[in-house]
Amino acid sequence: MMSSSKAFLASLIVILACIEFSNGVILTTSCRINPTVFGPNATSCADTRDSAECKAIFPGGVSPTTRPPQCEKPELEEIALDCANTCFACCESAAYTCGDDALSPINCTANIRYCKDPSWNTVMSQYCTGTCGLCVTGTGCRDINTGCKDMRSLCNDITFNTYMRTNCQKTCNFCPLSGVSTTAFPGSGSCIDTATNCATNAALCNNPSYSTLMTQKCPRTCNRCTGSGTGNCADTNPNCASWVRNGFCTSTFYTTAQRQQYCGKSCNLC
Repeated sequence: MMSSSKAFLASLIVILACIEFSNGVILTTSCRINPTVFGPNATSCADTRDSAECKAIFPGGVSPTTRPPQCEKPELEEIALDCANTCFACCESAAYTCGDDALSPINCTANIRYCKDPSWNTVMSQYCTGTCGLCVTGTGCRDINTGCKDMRSLCNDITFNTYMRTNCQKTCNFCPLSGVSTTAFPGSGSCIDTATNCATNAALCNNPSYSTLMTQKCPRTCNRCTGSGTGNCADTNPNCASWVRNGFCTSTFYTTAQRQQYCGKSCNLC
């Protein structure tokens, strides 16, 4: 039987074999998509120090394969963190450590170019928090309950609206972004129910405690349709073409009513 000291040594050897060393510094490999190539989020942030200065201090980087060797020197560690873009180390910061939504209907890595696109702010902040470096500063929108993803079906359930809005903002797309406090994608047009159980809760339409919520979520059931929003099937959001390419029409996260409301024409739901 192996002695405890030998067992410890064997375990240590295995651990050390999984860590990359250079110039005496232990380097993490979390910014790499494989042992020889860095991922897009290795350079998705900006240098906090002047970029020209960073490149002068840390020359020799070749994207996406080679990190400047000076970045790995322990005596330059603090400066390297200020030059995260130059040193291919953006994903090492806390802003990139939370990961993306595992059930995201879009490919975050493939769409990293949209992280700073204002028209994609709602989508990328909701699904691609890790890829876009929004884990710390981001929108401040978080799930309080750790089981929110298992309760997605309750997001549009009138009965649980208050609870889900308070405890599962991120999962349910209830995040207030850029002054918009709507759910999911901003925009309105067709007068349709967006909650999943409007018919069951029709008795709440005129209940003072639920009237506002029912008008917002169940306008058709509550006969609150007015003006031109009478059910005409059309796209009410200008980004439908992009959303269609990224799976919005087939994503099971959104109800048919929501897909029809925002991109009815593009999703062939007319």
